[in-house]
Amino acid sequence: MNVMVVDDEYGIRSHLASMIRGFGDLNVREAANGLEALAQMEESPAEIVLTDIRMPVMDGMELLRRSRARFPETWFIVLSNFAEFELAQQALVYGARNYLLKATITPDQVEEEVRRAVLHHEKSKDSAAGLNPNEWLMVQNSLFSERLEGHVQNAELLRRAERFHVPVFLEGRFDAPSKFAAMEIERFSDWTRSKFGGQADLAVYALSNVLRETVKRWNGSNELFHLGQNRFVLLDLGETDDAGHARKIAEAREAAQHYLGLAASFLIHCDFAGLDGFFERVLAARGQMDLFFYETDACVMDAREARNPAADLDLFSFFESVEGGGDGGLQASGLPGLVETYFELLRNLRRPSSSAQSDVRTLIRFIEKGGYAVPSALKSDIDRLSACRLSDFKEPFARWLREMGGVSRQREEIAKALAFIHERYAEKITLEDICGHVNLSRSHLSKLFKDRQGVSVMEYLEAFRLRQARLLLRTTRRPIAEIAERVGVDDVFYFSKLYKKHFGINPSKDREI
Repeated sequence: MNVMVVDDEYGIRSHLASMIRGFGDLNVREAANGLEALAQMEESPAEIVLTDIRMPVMDGMELLRRSRARFPETWFIVLSNFAEFELAQQALVYGARNYLLKATITPDQVEEEVRRAVLHHEKSKDSAAGLNPNEWLMVQNSLFSERLEGHVQNAELLRRAERFHVPVFLEGRFDAPSKFAAMEIERFSDWTRSKFGGQADLAVYALSNVLRETVKRWNGSNELFHLGQNRFVLLDLGETDDAGHARKIAEAREAAQHYLGLAASFLIHCDFAGLDGFFERVLAARGQMDLFFYETDACVMDAREARNPAADLDLFSFFESVEGGGDGGLQASGLPGLVETYFELLRNLRRPSSSAQSDVRTLIRFIEKGGYAVPSALKSDIDRLSACRLSDFKEPFARWLREMGGVSRQREEIAKALAFIHERYAEKITLEDICGHVNLSRSHLSKLFKDRQGVSVMEYLEAFRLRQARLLLRTTRRPIAEIAERVGVDDVFYFSKLYKKHFGINPSKDREI
């Protein structure tokens, strides 16, 4: 039986190799790093590998990851220091069978681990593939990942799929036009901690078992692949009907909620044909899933309609042009509308989510340029926030605006009126609707609103609608008539008249700026 010891420290490596040779009829080889070990294993696979975690060129974690698909039957034992305990735990998730601490390692411990590995391999010869269901699922996901990242090409993928009995990649199953959906589980890390003690591999296995059963009801050849962290790919082989695909994904969504208590967002209608087409489309879908950041939790997006993120731009100047102000005259009472418009701008631009924190700091800069002091606590909240959705960044501002409004009944009801306008501006709302919402008479609300905002209720509504229209005009290619309708104005000619009155330019010409 072949054993390999991988460590960049020659003294430790040679000592372990000599120790293992004394355990019996074992062929022991040595490698100084993971890359060297992989090269040797390609020539002659090792049934047992003892590897250090930290090494130059290629460390033990990468060796484990690269070996999961190539050599899934290899028994890995990792060697670590006390300070690398968390890495050693992660190695178990990657497929290692155990870890040994270098500082306290004894010959008896090494012999016990090697004997366990030998016994495992002897028993596995009696089974068809030597893999339990969890290991088989790990192999399938590893093959998927290796091909997706370009570490292997189709010929090698098919060779390994045949060797390890992974039928999904065989027999031309990807040749016919088909679809898949990309799924992102909401708050997956919280679920993993609460249900599986943080063991991500067990969480993935549990979720995969439930959803694989669902997708296989659609087509026995379907599979579910782990795209990494909280993301998965649900195959819908042979499906070309849009309505049929949408119904199936609704079924998968319901299964995740019913059996696991998990909410999920989906990118549906990812069309492909052929094995190369499948992996190219998965790579594209992985990028498109970044747009979930700008949607609500448990959303469903059509991959064919997902837009690429906006090109780089001077966001401060861009927002200043949309807002039509920024000259230092910003009033505290105007902040709710400005904050609402800015977050709507970010939602429409859909810039990479990695820039969201910086983009929100730009809003703070814009407010401060307008002459208003932003509390340091709010700035700290933004700097510390780890957001899953853009709305997570919006909440600290909403909290600040509520606190700034104080406990005055007048301010509370103005705040309610503003919130109603910001949420319902695209609908046919009247002054009576707003009065009913805040439980004030028409005359009373009109006076309070004018005192606080400096304009009438309906003038504020009109101005807010036009700012949203300008935002859509400059961030999308939607027809002007559609934009008018989306902001609550049915008549495009009346809309154009209002737009020119408010901004001093026709909407068609404003789009060209």
